[in-house]
Amino acid sequence: MREGILKYYAKRTGQALFTAWATLTITFVIIRYMPGGPMDFLLAQLMMGSMGPGQEFNSPTDPEAVEAFREIAQLYININPTQPLHIQYIDWFGSVLQGELGRSIYYGEPVIEVMAPVIPWTVFIVSLAVVMSFLQQIIFGGLMANYEGSALDTRATTLFIWVQSIPYFVWAILLLFVFAFQYGMFPISGKVNPSASVGLNWPYVAGILNHAALPVISLAIASLGGGVLAMRANSIQVLGTDYVKNARLRGLETGRISVRYIARNALLPMYTNFLLSISYVFGGSLILETIFQYRGMGWVMYRALQSRDFPLMMGGFILFTFATVTAIYIADITYPLIDPRIEEGESSESF
Repeated sequence: MREGILKYYAKRTGQALFTAWATLTITFVIIRYMPGGPMDFLLAQLMMGSMGPGQEFNSPTDPEAVEAFREIAQLYININPTQPLHIQYIDWFGSVLQGELGRSIYYGEPVIEVMAPVIPWTVFIVSLAVVMSFLQQIIFGGLMANYEGSALDTRATTLFIWVQSIPYFVWAILLLFVFAFQYGMFPISGKVNPSASVGLNWPYVAGILNHAALPVISLAIASLGGGVLAMRANSIQVLGTDYVKNARLRGLETGRISVRYIARNALLPMYTNFLLSISYVFGGSLILETIFQYRGMGWVMYRALQSRDFPLMMGGFILFTFATVTAIYIADITYPLIDPRIEEGESSESF
């Protein structure tokens, strides 16, 4: 059994590392060969005199233009175009592993320094939204399963299908219009109370929560419908198993059956979805933070798209992708701890 679990961990670790390597390799190919991509953009800016020494070159093959382009490419995207391709790849790959993602064209600062201050704000609203949505999925899904076929179940199913069909950015606009513009219950933009002093004091903390409320609710509602229906289906499946029927015949308390037999097993398939939803919501922050003018990682990425800041865009792409890979990897390596049915490196059917 122990050998099988070790093989399982080794396999999942290898898959995660391969995915991370493939992501970086694809990113390098995009940077180096995509028409109109970072290399072409930097060269075009150089030829127009917008970057580098501030002069226009007649031809990109001029020695001075080649040298200026080498310096610009090395500075902004960590690639020396005068080196052989495999050397470019190795140097760029090593730079990324060291946290050197190039320099932002729009902000004029290293990409990592631009992203570092705003990442915690995005992580904050994403974490709150995912936890809030997951708890609601468990409660509503389990309740609907207990009343399967009733009017409550039918109406709730219809409601959550309708909720699931509306994108998160539509919920964001509706909530912003009603609760911010119409009733003024929440701020229209920003992430902190500008009049409060920074620190662990209630005015500052309350301002953070007040500004994050609508983005969190928008994300939580958008990811609620599908999770509730999945929890309902899992609970109904568990309710029909023999061990639940035997537990009832033995006269066990309903609360004990609901917690130890039904909820625990119904949650197993939801665990992976819980971690994957983190990466999904993280990626959705780009549009959401733009709507609420919440200056997190999504807002920075939107500004990068507007200004064609390729180094910052690629840095954000790497960050979002690695967030997804990390979430999947955590789900993979922790699943055997909650599901003992995993044996010899293979997961149960619910995984």
